[in-house]
Amino acid sequence: MNTMPRNFSSLEINDEIDKSVSDIWIQIEFFLFLMGQIFAIPCYLFVMYHILAHRTARRALHNHVIIMILLYCFLDLIIDLSLTMSYSLSKSVPLFSPILCLTWQFVDYGIWYGSISLMLWASIERHILVFHTKLVRTSQRRLLFHYIPLIFFSLYTPTLYFYLIFIYPCHMAYDDKTIRCGSLCYLKSAPIWFFYYDILTHYVVPVLLVAVFSAILILRFLKQRSRLKRATKWRQCRKMIIQLGLVSISYIVFDLPYIIIVIVQSSGHPEFGHKILSPYISHMVYVPAIIVPYAILLSLPRLKQKLRVLLFWKRTRRIISPMTIIQ
Repeated sequence: MNTMPRNFSSLEINDEIDKSVSDIWIQIEFFLFLMGQIFAIPCYLFVMYHILAHRTARRALHNHVIIMILLYCFLDLIIDLSLTMSYSLSKSVPLFSPILCLTWQFVDYGIWYGSISLMLWASIERHILVFHTKLVRTSQRRLLFHYIPLIFFSLYTPTLYFYLIFIYPCHMAYDDKTIRCGSLCYLKSAPIWFFYYDILTHYVVPVLLVAVFSAILILRFLKQRSRLKRATKWRQCRKMIIQLGLVSISYIVFDLPYIIIVIVQSSGHPEFGHKILSPYISHMVYVPAIIVPYAILLSLPRLKQKLRVLLFWKRTRRIISPMTIIQ
């Protein structure tokens, strides 16, 4: 039986830049991600403000998982992506310190995996909110089928990696010339089954299931839209499905190439895709954190209109009535 190499398991992305990769490409990539961050951050803040400031949007069940996805992706954007691109450009860890290294590792694993877990729950919960609303009509059922799963998918990987990174008894050798200051120290003593469990349960399977559940949801919606049109929730259901479709596509498109390489390499072909894995393919997994707020924005027409007014400072014309002139 072929075993997965430890330096590749647990999604230990090898971000050591290949010598064949030109400095020009690294600079171009850094500039593109920097521009993505600059424009995405205000979009994050605006979308979060709109959802949290309005009581109806804040209390809507379908927005709860979206709030958590936005939070986790935002942390990944401003911490993990910033440190990764700075390292790629300078070949050293910026602001090197043990607490920074541990925080970087925690966000890169616990928070990033957490956003993928939340995407999986969102793709499942949409089926409940659209086609099985009876499961969330009472407070007891909402607790069982909404709040408890939301808490689990939100906290499972952050809790697991908080323990593995900050509490697990092992010696961490920090290196400012290595991505994320070096490998996680628990990897040296963890059993081989955990590596398979980690990458399959936390990454490969969830992304594939997001694609499956999202596709099934769209097909069910198209098949039953005539029945849903007769219901008062038609417009809300359509918005929820559009929202999930836009967000899930960002994960599927940019994570699927990496997943294909992961599956092939772990199947006994460790050299497959090695030359394009880093930095071309491995850095694509950071793109969803940039796209997510725009995907949510586009799924909410009112939000889009308010953002347009905010950006262009449109002023409403003052209409002077004849009575005002006479007075």
